[in-house]
Amino acid sequence: MHALDGVIIGPGTLKTLGPVVTEITPTNRVFLCADKTVMTLLGSRITDILESAGLEVCSRSFAAGEKSKSLESASDLFNWLAYQEAERREPLIALGGGVTGDLVGFVAATYSRGIPLVQIPTTLLAQIDSSIGGKVAIDLVTGKNLVGAFYPATRVIVDPEVLVSLDRPQLIADYAEVVKTAVLFDADMFALIENSKSSLDDQELLANLIDRCIRWKAKIVDQDPSDRGLRAILNYGHTIAHAIETTSGYGKYRHGEAVAMGMVGAGQLAVHTGRWTKSDADRQEQLLRDIGLPVRFHGSTVDELLDAIQRDKKVQSGRVRWVLPDAIGRASIDVDVDDRLVKSVLVDLMEDST
Repeated sequence: MHALDGVIIGPGTLKTLGPVVTEITPTNRVFLCADKTVMTLLGSRITDILESAGLEVCSRSFAAGEKSKSLESASDLFNWLAYQEAERREPLIALGGGVTGDLVGFVAATYSRGIPLVQIPTTLLAQIDSSIGGKVAIDLVTGKNLVGAFYPATRVIVDPEVLVSLDRPQLIADYAEVVKTAVLFDADMFALIENSKSSLDDQELLANLIDRCIRWKAKIVDQDPSDRGLRAILNYGHTIAHAIETTSGYGKYRHGEAVAMGMVGAGQLAVHTGRWTKSDADRQEQLLRDIGLPVRFHGSTVDELLDAIQRDKKVQSGRVRWVLPDAIGRASIDVDVDDRLVKSVLVDLMEDST
């Protein structure tokens, strides 16, 4: 199975949802899940599309935000499916951003040992990253995404037109993952973003960036579907980001905002270890600033962050596997960094709370 199998990309693809879902449900019944905000915005539209195709729709919503990625929320959805007498071949539809995709995907992976999953990502981040590649998870108090599975969706509908309903702060936050992809793989895309800072919500631009990001991620996932090696490169910026999210309390920063700060920190580590030029690190930081993303944090201590970094799920034998850039468009995985340098960089990231 390839990462792009079942992925339908492009403006207007949401209109194909009815026939696409009809193909995979033997009973004409589907289960739609979204957070309360997205359900209010898009729930009726999605329901109408599905019912027009002759499908019966059962819906369930939950609180918006990272705190819903919990055992409690998963348990609520498990019990709801059980009360509805959901069958193993009836699909569960995740309508929303990364939190919804992770939570509902985790439920789909584990209810009745696995039921079909349909992802309809409604944020830029979910469209280019979390809906592709099959990672689903919930958080624990001790760390982010510590309980999960690899469970690729049966179908993923990626329609850039859905992003029209996205509020601008979320769109800006999600651009961190686009910049991440460009730093890792695509210098031309990095330059394109630099030259498009005044039109970040342009539909043609978004369609271009979404397509490129998905194809880069799919290429890596196909080479390392179980995240045992090369796929760790997609963790660029996330080691520090997850520590910031965990220690500052989920919800203080949007995920993309934390990733932006994590990328700045990783960029500084790369400069101090002689892997990356200061001019490239400055270029990355300036682009993140220009987009409107935070590049310094507050609300956690350095010791709290260091402790959270050591609990990162990619730590092996007590060793942090850092992903650091070598150039804009190229990076390395599994890099050793002295703990004293990590602490110094974290202090630098805390100096300015803008």
